[in-house]
Amino acid sequence: MKKLWILILIVIAGVVGFIYFSPMFEKEPPKIKIITNGYTNLQKPVKIIITDNRGIKSYEVLLKAQNFEEVIAKSASPNLGKKVVLNVKLPNIDAKQVQLTVTATDTSKWHFFRGNTAKKSVILIVDKTVPDAEVVNNSYAIGRGGSAVAIVKVTDDNLKDKYILVDNKYRFNLIPFVKKGYYIALIAWPYNESNFNAELVAIDKAGNKTQTHIPYYWRTRGIYKVKNKKLKINDWFIQNVAKRVLIKSGMKVPSNPVKIFKLENETLRKINEKELYNLTRKIYDKKIDTFYINRFDPLPGSAVEAGFMELRHYYYKGKQISTAFHKGMDLAKIKHAKVYACNLGNVVAEKYIGIYGNTMVVYHKLGLYTTYSHLSEFIAKVGDKLRKGEVIARTGATGGVFGDHLHFGVYIQGIPVQPREWMDPRWIRINIINIIKNAKRTILQ
Repeated sequence: MKKLWILILIVIAGVVGFIYFSPMFEKEPPKIKIITNGYTNLQKPVKIIITDNRGIKSYEVLLKAQNFEEVIAKSASPNLGKKVVLNVKLPNIDAKQVQLTVTATDTSKWHFFRGNTAKKSVILIVDKTVPDAEVVNNSYAIGRGGSAVAIVKVTDDNLKDKYILVDNKYRFNLIPFVKKGYYIALIAWPYNESNFNAELVAIDKAGNKTQTHIPYYWRTRGIYKVKNKKLKINDWFIQNVAKRVLIKSGMKVPSNPVKIFKLENETLRKINEKELYNLTRKIYDKKIDTFYINRFDPLPGSAVEAGFMELRHYYYKGKQISTAFHKGMDLAKIKHAKVYACNLGNVVAEKYIGIYGNTMVVYHKLGLYTTYSHLSEFIAKVGDKLRKGEVIARTGATGGVFGDHLHFGVYIQGIPVQPREWMDPRWIRINIINIIKNAKRTILQ
């Protein structure tokens, strides 16, 4: 009899042990994730992710609002898999907020074969109203590779984002201007785009979106046309300039002279231009109340050796081996000539950048940067606040160049633009300063 009881106890212990430790009786409930920021326009589906180590047996999505309750998604099966991803469409009801409750049960035999159940609820604020977005004032015209300004008004109780989108791919961030709800931005027509379109975009937290066209007349003549230029490359340049730049940039140098030049002019150029983009993309202003800029003339009395938007065709032994756009203006004077600051600005970088050599980057507010390349000497340092007329550097022949000169560049939120515009006081006054003054006057009326 005693042995029987011992056997019974062993069997009971075994059964209890099996139930407790067996994967069939696992005790962890499913995990539920509802992807939301707490807002909905009842148009965009809500993404729900349900996971369980053993498997999901059933789920239910319940929507509640004032005087409304409805199961909007459900499913039951012996095993729906270890992961269920739902994109649940919400009914278009009249409510200020709704409650979304997700219940899920796994395939475990725990709880007397009923399984483990998890429940998760979220409250969503309902917002069906699109943001208000209008253009207050903007430059009349813009040319390929050129610059313009826009002042806009954007309002929404739940505003998430606002920006100007150029050609459906280039984003220009807006800066608060003068008064709440008003914003300003310099924008650019990228040199590599033959057409131009600008849209003011505003998006709220519920996903409502407004897109308003900003009208600009296209300038197509003069400095806004691409110029083709042939340049001859010889062995001396490849061995003493291109090769030297590759070595200093930490790149492995090929043995073939054409490959050396192409590596410097194409691969390294892309790396260097990406670095310049990153250095000139950031906006440092929290708010703009006024904006004034003098004409830029960093090398007074210099000769223009090359212009912006030149499409350069490089020839070696009579054969074209590479091409590249020139994204600045080359100014030449005497060797190691003084380079001057023409406006207030902050030095944000001074470093060696491959084909551009020793380069200084200066920020002038409103997303506007100037760059000074091929320098032989940095006089101003990172963090310096520049004043008009201050000597900031000396010209040189560092980087991939034929001789001593200054490569002067102008960038708007990372996009290189035509320096000639910013060297013309009349253009600055008509297209930038007056537009901003008139907008400010309208806003403050």
